[in-house]
Amino acid sequence: MPRSAGEPPLRIVHVIGGLELGGAETLLYRLATHRIPGIEQQVICLGKRDWYSSRLEEQGIRVRHLGMSSPLTALTGIRQLGALLSSGEADIIQSWMYFANMLSALARRNGTPVVWGIHNSSFERVGLPSRLCAYAGGANARRLTNFVVNCSRHSAEMHAKLGYSAVPGTVIPNGYDASAFRPDAKARASTRRTLGIDDDTFVVGSIARWHSHKDIPNLLSAIGIAADTGVPLRCLLIGRGLDASNRELSAAINQARCGDLVALLGTRADVPDLARAFDLHVLSSSSEAFPNVVAETMLSGTPNAVTDVGDSAFMVGDTGWAVPPGDAGALAKAIAEAWGERIGEPRKWRRRQQQARERIAENFTFEKMAEAYARVWRDLAGRSLQQRRGHAENRA
Repeated sequence: MPRSAGEPPLRIVHVIGGLELGGAETLLYRLATHRIPGIEQQVICLGKRDWYSSRLEEQGIRVRHLGMSSPLTALTGIRQLGALLSSGEADIIQSWMYFANMLSALARRNGTPVVWGIHNSSFERVGLPSRLCAYAGGANARRLTNFVVNCSRHSAEMHAKLGYSAVPGTVIPNGYDASAFRPDAKARASTRRTLGIDDDTFVVGSIARWHSHKDIPNLLSAIGIAADTGVPLRCLLIGRGLDASNRELSAAINQARCGDLVALLGTRADVPDLARAFDLHVLSSSSEAFPNVVAETMLSGTPNAVTDVGDSAFMVGDTGWAVPPGDAGALAKAIAEAWGERIGEPRKWRRRQQQARERIAENFTFEKMAEAYARVWRDLAGRSLQQRRGHAENRA
């Protein structure tokens, strides 16, 4: 229940490893800047300033950076984190991802409830430090945390086997603002003109970043295969590291022999405009949990072809295509089928676009997500208060 008038607000301190432009970081930004009655939020970033640092501050959110970047700075950072978490500013500690989960639990000194946030559904290509933190968290969950939030069903099932089910938990799917991403025919046409793309070109877009588990080489191979079958396509790659300065990416493009089909746009601030300019958005990842870009492009009226990792296929449902990860041939076939429907069955294609938006707008709203987090925080705060009162009565 929301706090009564006159009661001090419930203070939530988010702890996260970094504030780069990523899925979990975007989710934290949206949640921290969402005005929830009776709740105040602030952020502790274990690393240095990054993409969301100033954006959070511009929204009135206090952000403190501990600057951890090496073993030496980590030792200092852990001491700083312990001091901050023990200062009495937090009623609930909400941590994000394995490293921050572990450090938040070890650094707290006053019994403040800790909620661990899990945003991963596979250990494929997960770094050794994060993997060690994940296994240590499962083995010590009962001692280190009070509650676990998974962002996907697949993630919850995987982590239950590691021991995370020893403490209460729930699945809170990511939520989205349907007004931020929406179809707009005029804006779509304008963006395509700006990019020099005509109406007849089938635009395949991918909003990602250069990271091994995004498997961009798989997408490039699929683009080359689809083009060889006659699909008149253009591929737009948007995100950190997806630009001409990335030599590894350039080599992958040359290997797939699709250099004349791919435009590297890098990090962009006009993602909503680009999302609606696509005909098809492709997620080629080898590992995901609940990918925001799938939902955001679907809200824009853009169907998706995704690899069946995490909850991606569940998100798409029957509004798009789901193929095995790492299978460029299957991904190319999905791209070709989407193009064939667009040009051969326009009425069916328009219905698919509408259903893609409706699936996210009706099932994964931001309000539902924020309310779910608020319920977890309020419930834990209430139980913590009851325990403190019980201890005080026993001492008396």
